[in-house]
Amino acid sequence: MTKTSFARRFLPLLTASTLGLTACGSSSLVTSSSDAFTVNGKGYSKTELNKVVDVLVTAGQITKQNGTVAKTDITPVLQVMIKYQAYLQFIKKYNLTETAADRAKVLQQASADANFPSYPKPLQDLLVNLNVASLTTSSMKAPSASAIEKLYNSSPASAGVLCLSHILVKTKAQADKALQQLDGGAKFADVAKEKSIEPGAKTSGGSLANGEEACSTLESLQQSFDGDFLVGAIAVKPGVPTGPVKTKFGWHIILSHPYNEVKGSVSSVLSENIGSALLAGFMATSKISLNSIYGTWVGATSKIS
Repeated sequence: MTKTSFARRFLPLLTASTLGLTACGSSSLVTSSSDAFTVNGKGYSKTELNKVVDVLVTAGQITKQNGTVAKTDITPVLQVMIKYQAYLQFIKKYNLTETAADRAKVLQQASADANFPSYPKPLQDLLVNLNVASLTTSSMKAPSASAIEKLYNSSPASAGVLCLSHILVKTKAQADKALQQLDGGAKFADVAKEKSIEPGAKTSGGSLANGEEACSTLESLQQSFDGDFLVGAIAVKPGVPTGPVKTKFGWHIILSHPYNEVKGSVSSVLSENIGSALLAGFMATSKISLNSIYGTWVGATSKIS
Protein backbone atom coordinates (compact mmCIF):
# COMPACT_ATOMS: atom_id res chain seq x y z
CA MET A 1 0.00 0.00 0.00
CA THR A 2 1.44 3.38 -0.99
CA LYS A 3 1.94 6.30 1.35
CA THR A 4 -1.17 8.10 0.09
CA SER A 5 -3.48 5.13 -0.52
CA PHE A 6 -5.03 5.16 2.94
CA ALA A 7 -5.54 8.92 2.68
CA ARG A 8 -7.37 8.49 -0.62
CA ARG A 9 -10.11 6.59 1.18
CA PHE A 10 -11.35 9.84 2.71
CA LEU A 11 -11.02 12.03 -0.39
CA PRO A 12 -14.82 12.17 -0.85
CA LEU A 13 -14.94 13.81 2.57
CA LEU A 14 -12.14 16.17 1.59
CA THR A 15 -13.75 17.64 -1.49
CA ALA A 16 -16.52 19.75 -0.10
CA SER A 17 -17.70 23.35 -0.60
CA THR A 18 -20.81 25.66 -0.81
CA LEU A 19 -21.82 29.60 -1.72
CA GLY A 20 -25.02 30.70 -0.73
CA LEU A 21 -27.98 32.83 -0.80
CA THR A 22 -29.73 33.44 2.49
CA ALA A 23 -31.64 30.17 2.40
CA CYS A 24 -28.86 28.05 0.99
CA GLY A 25 -25.57 28.86 2.59
CA SER A 26 -23.58 31.98 3.30
CA SER A 27 -20.74 33.85 1.67
CA SER A 28 -20.49 36.38 4.52
CA LEU A 29 -17.20 37.03 6.26
CA VAL A 30 -16.28 35.31 9.50
CA THR A 31 -17.07 37.31 12.61
CA SER A 32 -13.56 37.04 14.05
CA SER A 33 -10.28 37.66 12.23
CA SER A 34 -8.83 34.72 14.17
CA ASP A 35 -11.23 32.29 12.49
CA ALA A 36 -10.33 30.45 9.32
CA PHE A 37 -14.02 29.67 8.81
CA THR A 38 -17.30 29.24 10.65
CA VAL A 39 -20.07 26.68 10.27
CA ASN A 40 -23.42 27.86 11.60
CA GLY A 41 -21.63 30.32 13.86
CA LYS A 42 -19.11 27.85 15.25
CA GLY A 43 -15.59 29.01 14.44
CA TYR A 44 -12.52 27.04 13.45
CA SER A 45 -9.40 29.06 14.16
CA LYS A 46 -6.55 29.89 11.82
CA THR A 47 -4.27 28.51 14.54
CA GLU A 48 -5.90 25.07 14.32
CA LEU A 49 -5.80 25.17 10.54
CA ASN A 50 -2.12 26.07 10.58
CA LYS A 51 -1.44 23.11 12.88
CA VAL A 52 -3.03 20.78 10.34
CA VAL A 53 -1.05 22.38 7.52
CA ASP A 54 2.22 22.08 9.47
CA VAL A 55 1.54 18.40 10.12
CA LEU A 56 0.95 17.83 6.40
CA VAL A 57 4.17 19.66 5.60
CA THR A 58 6.06 17.49 8.11
CA ALA A 59 4.53 14.38 6.54
CA GLY A 60 5.59 15.51 3.08
CA GLN A 61 2.01 15.77 1.81
CA ILE A 62 2.42 19.46 0.92
CA THR A 63 5.42 21.76 0.69
CA LYS A 64 6.34 25.30 1.63
CA GLN A 65 7.82 27.75 -0.85
CA ASN A 66 9.80 30.55 0.78
CA GLY A 67 8.24 29.68 4.09
CA THR A 68 4.64 29.77 2.89
CA VAL A 69 2.16 27.23 1.61
CA ALA A 70 0.56 27.89 -1.78
CA LYS A 71 -3.16 28.64 -1.90
CA THR A 72 -3.62 25.64 -4.16
CA ASP A 73 -2.42 23.47 -1.25
CA ILE A 74 -4.33 25.34 1.47
CA THR A 75 -7.65 25.19 -0.40
CA PRO A 76 -8.18 21.40 -0.37
CA VAL A 77 -7.15 21.25 3.30
CA LEU A 78 -9.70 23.96 4.13
CA GLN A 79 -12.40 22.15 2.18
CA VAL A 80 -11.70 18.98 4.12
CA MET A 81 -11.86 20.72 7.47
CA ILE A 82 -15.03 22.63 6.58
CA LYS A 83 -16.76 19.42 5.56
CA TYR A 84 -15.57 17.62 8.68
CA GLN A 85 -16.79 20.39 10.99
CA ALA A 86 -20.14 20.37 9.15
CA TYR A 87 -20.23 16.59 9.55
CA LEU A 88 -19.81 16.91 13.34
CA GLN A 89 -22.90 19.14 13.43
CA PHE A 90 -24.75 16.92 10.97
CA ILE A 91 -24.42 13.77 13.10
CA LYS A 92 -25.77 15.66 16.11
CA LYS A 93 -28.76 16.86 14.10
CA TYR A 94 -29.58 13.33 12.95
CA ASN A 95 -28.59 11.58 16.20
CA LEU A 96 -25.92 9.48 14.50
CA THR A 97 -23.26 7.73 16.54
CA GLU A 98 -19.76 6.81 15.52
CA THR A 99 -19.35 3.17 16.50
CA ALA A 100 -16.42 1.39 18.07
CA ALA A 101 -16.74 -1.24 15.34
CA ASP A 102 -16.25 1.35 12.60
CA ARG A 103 -13.25 2.83 14.39
CA ALA A 104 -11.74 -0.64 14.81
CA LYS A 105 -12.29 -1.31 11.10
CA VAL A 106 -10.55 1.92 10.14
CA LEU A 107 -7.63 1.23 12.47
CA GLN A 108 -7.26 -2.23 10.93
CA GLN A 109 -7.15 -0.67 7.46
CA ALA A 110 -4.59 1.84 8.65
CA SER A 111 -2.41 -0.91 10.06
CA ALA A 112 -2.18 -2.41 6.57
CA ASP A 113 -0.30 0.71 5.45
CA ALA A 114 3.36 0.19 6.33
CA ASN A 115 3.94 3.95 6.29
CA PHE A 116 1.07 4.84 8.63
CA PRO A 117 3.11 4.57 11.87
CA SER A 118 5.58 7.10 10.43
CA TYR A 119 2.91 9.77 10.07
CA PRO A 120 2.81 12.42 12.82
CA LYS A 121 0.24 11.44 15.47
CA PRO A 122 -2.10 14.39 14.63
CA LEU A 123 -2.18 13.24 11.00
CA GLN A 124 -2.90 9.67 12.05
CA ASP A 125 -5.80 10.91 14.17
CA LEU A 126 -7.13 13.07 11.33
CA LEU A 127 -6.99 10.23 8.83
CA VAL A 128 -8.77 7.88 11.21
CA ASN A 129 -11.44 10.43 12.11
CA LEU A 130 -12.19 11.23 8.48
CA ASN A 131 -12.48 7.57 7.55
CA VAL A 132 -14.77 6.93 10.52
CA ALA A 133 -16.89 9.87 9.39
CA SER A 134 -17.19 8.37 5.92
CA LEU A 135 -18.34 5.03 7.35
CA THR A 136 -20.82 6.75 9.68
CA THR A 137 -22.52 8.68 6.90
CA SER A 138 -22.52 5.71 4.50
CA SER A 139 -24.33 3.53 7.06
CA MET A 140 -26.98 6.13 7.90
CA LYS A 141 -30.58 4.88 7.86
CA ALA A 142 -33.02 6.84 5.74
CA PRO A 143 -35.31 9.26 7.61
CA SER A 144 -39.03 8.73 7.21
CA ALA A 145 -40.71 9.63 3.93
CA SER A 146 -42.52 12.47 5.69
CA ALA A 147 -39.20 13.85 6.98
CA ILE A 148 -37.72 13.81 3.47
CA GLU A 149 -40.86 15.47 2.10
CA LYS A 150 -40.60 18.20 4.73
CA LEU A 151 -36.96 18.83 3.86
CA TYR A 152 -37.68 18.89 0.14
CA ASN A 153 -40.61 21.28 0.49
CA SER A 154 -38.57 23.69 2.60
CA SER A 155 -35.66 23.54 0.14
CA PRO A 156 -34.96 20.61 -2.20
CA ALA A 157 -31.22 21.16 -1.72
CA SER A 158 -31.60 20.47 2.01
CA ALA A 159 -32.73 16.96 1.09
CA GLY A 160 -29.58 16.56 -1.00
CA VAL A 161 -31.50 16.20 -4.25
CA LEU A 162 -32.64 18.43 -7.10
CA CYS A 163 -35.36 17.66 -9.68
CA LEU A 164 -35.10 20.38 -12.29
CA SER A 165 -36.25 21.69 -15.62
CA HIS A 166 -35.06 24.89 -17.24
CA ILE A 167 -35.59 27.21 -20.15
CA LEU A 168 -32.43 28.63 -21.74
CA VAL A 169 -32.53 31.77 -23.89
CA LYS A 170 -29.95 34.23 -25.18
CA THR A 171 -31.07 37.48 -23.52
CA LYS A 172 -32.58 38.65 -20.26
CA ALA A 173 -35.46 40.22 -22.19
CA GLN A 174 -36.32 36.83 -23.69
CA ALA A 175 -36.11 35.24 -20.25
CA ASP A 176 -38.40 37.88 -18.77
CA LYS A 177 -40.91 37.25 -21.55
CA ALA A 178 -40.82 33.48 -20.95
CA LEU A 179 -41.34 34.08 -17.24
CA GLN A 180 -44.35 36.28 -18.02
CA GLN A 181 -45.87 33.45 -20.05
CA LEU A 182 -45.39 31.07 -17.14
CA ASP A 183 -46.86 33.56 -14.69
CA GLY A 184 -49.82 33.79 -17.06
CA GLY A 185 -50.49 30.07 -16.72
CA ALA A 186 -48.52 28.54 -19.59
CA LYS A 187 -47.08 25.08 -18.96
CA PHE A 188 -43.35 25.03 -18.33
CA ALA A 189 -42.65 22.22 -20.80
CA ASP A 190 -44.62 23.98 -23.54
CA VAL A 191 -42.68 27.23 -23.10
CA ALA A 192 -39.40 25.30 -23.02
CA LYS A 193 -40.26 23.55 -26.28
CA GLU A 194 -41.13 26.88 -27.85
CA LYS A 195 -38.42 29.16 -26.47
CA SER A 196 -35.43 27.20 -25.16
CA ILE A 197 -32.26 27.12 -27.23
CA GLU A 198 -30.91 24.10 -25.38
CA PRO A 199 -30.41 21.14 -27.75
CA GLY A 200 -33.13 18.58 -27.14
CA ALA A 201 -35.51 20.97 -25.38
CA LYS A 202 -38.17 20.42 -28.01
CA THR A 203 -38.47 16.81 -26.93
CA SER A 204 -37.45 17.04 -23.26
CA GLY A 205 -39.53 20.10 -22.41
CA GLY A 206 -36.49 21.47 -20.60
CA SER A 207 -36.19 18.53 -18.21
CA LEU A 208 -32.76 17.95 -16.67
CA ALA A 209 -33.59 14.34 -15.88
CA ASN A 210 -30.80 11.90 -15.14
CA GLY A 211 -31.67 9.12 -17.55
CA GLU A 212 -34.83 7.51 -16.23
CA GLU A 213 -34.67 9.54 -13.03
CA ALA A 214 -36.31 12.96 -12.79
CA CYS A 215 -33.92 13.82 -9.97
CA SER A 216 -30.18 13.89 -9.29
CA THR A 217 -28.24 14.10 -6.07
CA LEU A 218 -26.90 17.54 -5.26
CA GLU A 219 -23.42 16.01 -5.02
CA SER A 220 -23.50 14.75 -8.61
CA LEU A 221 -24.72 18.10 -9.91
CA GLN A 222 -21.96 19.88 -8.00
CA GLN A 223 -19.46 17.81 -9.97
CA SER A 224 -20.94 18.45 -13.40
CA PHE A 225 -23.16 21.55 -13.52
CA ASP A 226 -22.25 25.20 -14.03
CA GLY A 227 -21.71 26.89 -10.66
CA ASP A 228 -23.77 30.00 -11.48
CA PHE A 229 -26.66 27.78 -12.51
CA LEU A 230 -26.48 25.86 -9.22
CA VAL A 231 -26.49 29.08 -7.19
CA GLY A 232 -29.82 29.88 -8.78
CA ALA A 233 -31.13 26.32 -8.71
CA ILE A 234 -30.71 25.69 -4.99
CA ALA A 235 -32.59 28.89 -4.20
CA VAL A 236 -35.67 27.83 -6.19
CA LYS A 237 -38.79 26.82 -4.29
CA PRO A 238 -40.62 23.69 -5.54
CA GLY A 239 -43.21 24.41 -8.21
CA VAL A 240 -42.27 28.08 -8.69
CA PRO A 241 -40.53 29.00 -11.98
CA THR A 242 -37.68 31.32 -11.02
CA GLY A 243 -35.20 33.56 -12.78
CA PRO A 244 -33.72 34.93 -14.84
CA VAL A 245 -30.41 33.31 -13.83
CA LYS A 246 -27.37 34.28 -15.89
CA THR A 247 -24.62 31.78 -16.74
CA LYS A 248 -21.98 31.57 -19.45
CA PHE A 249 -24.55 29.73 -21.58
CA GLY A 250 -27.21 32.43 -21.47
CA TRP A 251 -30.24 33.19 -19.29
CA HIS A 252 -32.24 30.50 -17.51
CA ILE A 253 -35.68 30.12 -16.01
CA ILE A 254 -35.48 27.25 -13.53
CA LEU A 255 -38.25 25.00 -12.22
CA SER A 256 -37.79 22.71 -9.23
CA HIS A 257 -40.52 20.11 -9.55
CA PRO A 258 -43.10 19.72 -6.76
CA TYR A 259 -42.49 16.82 -4.42
CA ASN A 260 -45.67 14.95 -5.34
CA GLU A 261 -44.53 14.83 -8.98
CA VAL A 262 -41.09 13.39 -8.24
CA LYS A 263 -41.28 11.63 -4.87
CA GLY A 264 -40.57 8.24 -6.40
CA SER A 265 -37.40 9.53 -8.04
CA VAL A 266 -36.38 11.39 -4.86
CA SER A 267 -36.59 8.15 -2.91
CA SER A 268 -34.78 6.16 -5.58
CA VAL A 269 -31.90 8.62 -5.98
CA LEU A 270 -31.42 9.13 -2.25
CA SER A 271 -31.37 5.40 -1.57
CA GLU A 272 -27.94 5.16 -3.25
CA ASN A 273 -26.26 6.87 -0.27
CA ILE A 274 -28.67 8.71 1.97
CA GLY A 275 -26.04 9.87 4.45
CA SER A 276 -23.74 11.41 1.86
CA ALA A 277 -26.67 13.10 0.10
CA LEU A 278 -28.11 14.57 3.29
CA LEU A 279 -24.70 15.78 4.43
CA ALA A 280 -24.31 17.60 1.12
CA GLY A 281 -27.77 19.07 1.63
CA PHE A 282 -26.92 20.06 5.20
CA MET A 283 -23.86 21.92 3.97
CA ALA A 284 -25.75 23.63 1.14
CA THR A 285 -28.29 25.03 3.60
CA SER A 286 -25.89 25.84 6.43
CA LYS A 287 -24.40 29.25 7.11
CA ILE A 288 -20.76 28.70 6.23
CA SER A 289 -18.36 31.63 6.08
CA LEU A 290 -14.70 31.81 5.13
CA ASN A 291 -11.96 34.23 6.09
CA SER A 292 -11.36 36.33 2.97
CA ILE A 293 -7.61 35.67 3.04
CA TYR A 294 -8.40 32.15 1.81
CA GLY A 295 -10.88 33.07 -0.92
CA THR A 296 -14.67 32.84 -1.19
CA TRP A 297 -16.82 29.95 -0.03
CA VAL A 298 -19.37 28.96 -2.67
CA GLY A 299 -22.17 27.08 -0.99
CA ALA A 300 -23.97 25.94 -4.11
CA THR A 301 -20.94 24.03 -5.34
CA SER A 302 -19.20 23.30 -2.03
CA LYS A 303 -15.95 24.75 -3.31
CA ILE A 304 -13.65 27.64 -2.51
CA SER A 305 -13.07 30.10 -5.30
